[in-house]
Amino acid sequence: MMASTNTAQPGDPGRSAAGAVTRYGIPLLPGDGVGPELAEAARACIDAINSAGDAIIELTEYAVGYAAYRGEGNALPDRTFDAMRSAPATLLAALSVKECPPPSIMGQIRQRLELFADIRHCVSGPGSLRPKIDLVMFRECSEGFLSDRNMFKGAGEFMPSPDVALSVRVVTREKCERIAGLAFEYARSRGRKRITVAHKDVVFSLGCGLFRQSIFAQAVRYPEISVDEELVDDLAGHLVAYPERYDMILTTNLFGDILADVAAAQVGSMVPIVNAGNDVALFCPLHSAHTDIAGKQQVNPFGMLRTVAALLRWLGLTPAAGRLDRALAACATATLNTSLRLPAGITTSQVTQGVVDAILAETA
Repeated sequence: MMASTNTAQPGDPGRSAAGAVTRYGIPLLPGDGVGPELAEAARACIDAINSAGDAIIELTEYAVGYAAYRGEGNALPDRTFDAMRSAPATLLAALSVKECPPPSIMGQIRQRLELFADIRHCVSGPGSLRPKIDLVMFRECSEGFLSDRNMFKGAGEFMPSPDVALSVRVVTREKCERIAGLAFEYARSRGRKRITVAHKDVVFSLGCGLFRQSIFAQAVRYPEISVDEELVDDLAGHLVAYPERYDMILTTNLFGDILADVAAAQVGSMVPIVNAGNDVALFCPLHSAHTDIAGKQQVNPFGMLRTVAALLRWLGLTPAAGRLDRALAACATATLNTSLRLPAGITTSQVTQGVVDAILAETA
């Protein structure tokens, strides 16, 4: 059984009005490859955070991915999905997506939990290609030019003849307004001042036109947040040359899929991903399962631990998230900020223990 969960929305405090500590039941999905090692790192740091007493995060492990498929014949077992659906958030370590048969695990999770926003906070640190980047990528991920989420049944691509392939993009006003509302609320709650809308309405005048119109219609409700727009190809070049000029970028599915990777590469790719819906969210690091180094204590846990910090912040546990942020900053090096593989002589457990020690030193 899952630990009891609260019904707090993102941004709510971790303590009740009476001062009691809130308990959060969070599913932990180790997944595949390096996932179990990363899950262990996450658990160690959450145990340290719990000792500070801001809130209690109770982790319960569930199987997912190729490991689940190999053991049970189902990459997303019903009990795993039920736990995700009943919790305010889920923490996923890694998936070996290429080894799992279709349909896409992430596509299933997004559709069944209605996770329509992909959010990635990219921040410069030691070793980043460019300093002074503090950028949030906001992507609508429930429709658009990705083939697993456009049709009621089947993919959004088909071939009317052996020599012709057609790809369908769906853009709806309802979902444009939904992502806009979440993006503006996110900006307001975190003190973000500007959102840049990326589109290509000079070519896709209907689809991109509907998207940008919907965003600007929502913007009138948030006068403190300025909104500008750029053609996606112009923005892609600027994101490489002048990434520090952006505060938040809001765009459609495929454009966001590409731009988010460009932004993450500028800061070293140890970036957490938030897949969010109205009531639940899924948190995972940007990198994949990397089965080639699985079980060798060679994986850098920084991406996973930053994902834990993002989860804490989403739950409204700002002091706890800040504690973990400071511990990571105290341990950060250029290698830890930019490389998935640890250098020779350093293990995953050693890096994790350094972060744990920094958390406990602050709370002592």
